[in-house]
Amino acid sequence: MRFSLKPLKPKKHRVNMVIKDHVIRFCYNDQASLEDIQFVGEQMLPSGIIKEGKVQDIFVLTSIIEELVETYNWKRKKLYFCVPDSSVVIRPYKIPADLQHDEVKGYLYMKLGEDLHLPFEDPVFDYHYLYQEEEHQHILLFAYPEEQIRTYESIFQEAKLKPQAADLSSLSLFRLYQYFEQVQEDEHLLSIQWNVDGCVVTVFHDERPVFIQHMKTPLDASLFKSNEEAFTAVEWHGEQQDIDAYIHDQVQEIERIMNFYRFSVTKGKAGITKVLLSGDFPQMDMIRQQCEERFSVPVEHLNISDIYTKEGVEIPDLLAETAGLSLKE
Repeated sequence: MRFSLKPLKPKKHRVNMVIKDHVIRFCYNDQASLEDIQFVGEQMLPSGIIKEGKVQDIFVLTSIIEELVETYNWKRKKLYFCVPDSSVVIRPYKIPADLQHDEVKGYLYMKLGEDLHLPFEDPVFDYHYLYQEEEHQHILLFAYPEEQIRTYESIFQEAKLKPQAADLSSLSLFRLYQYFEQVQEDEHLLSIQWNVDGCVVTVFHDERPVFIQHMKTPLDASLFKSNEEAFTAVEWHGEQQDIDAYIHDQVQEIERIMNFYRFSVTKGKAGITKVLLSGDFPQMDMIRQQCEERFSVPVEHLNISDIYTKEGVEIPDLLAETAGLSLKE
């Protein structure tokens, strides 16, 4: 599994798929370019098929993806997909300065259980080099439970797709943010992906993720209902006071993360300079208003209204992660 921020050589005829607990969103490209997106779509999932990123019913999910493959003639097409956010671990880590590139992953596995502790067994690793000191190389470590990613790969292969690479939804969004040339020098960007199935908070600095946290939603998933219209966020059918309280508490928690980043991660040398808001959660206008009232930095909503398919169909903001994934090498 390889995580990457920047596209290299174009890959022709590819499917890009983002899977969440409640929905599959996808786009089909001629090559790794927003200008070559042929069409986009989404498929709502029955409740309980995926829970917190873990597949609960392999047979049903395979059948759903097989139907998509048949409908859109995707058989034997290359697939790029986003792994579920809930189990991803990103953290800085130090390795010996004299360690060679082909020795890094072996070293990481050796350090498991010693000074490298993860909330799951049998991880898949990837990493980015950050900088080097006399005795240590500093890397940004990515870890994901191997069993989960192998489950998704086996489902895709059963459906006659050809998995090429996995990505993080936060990286896909940042890739899209880069595409619009919005990155500013020495920016500390807080990306808030506020979705129905949870909230992913990621800090980017020097065009790299340096902190990520996934926060589960305490709300009853059965009270989110789709209105059956294409690309329309689900609606909340519970008590308004419950969703108000959740938004209030979540914004408070995000503020604590911002303070943690300033005082613990950067040791008071820097703080968040901008907030980028995205997601499919209902009442995003209320969320943005509360963020603007509470945070002392600009809060922007990721708008992709300038992106169209080759047939001239506007791609909605809900597919921002999928559009960013389509740029992956």
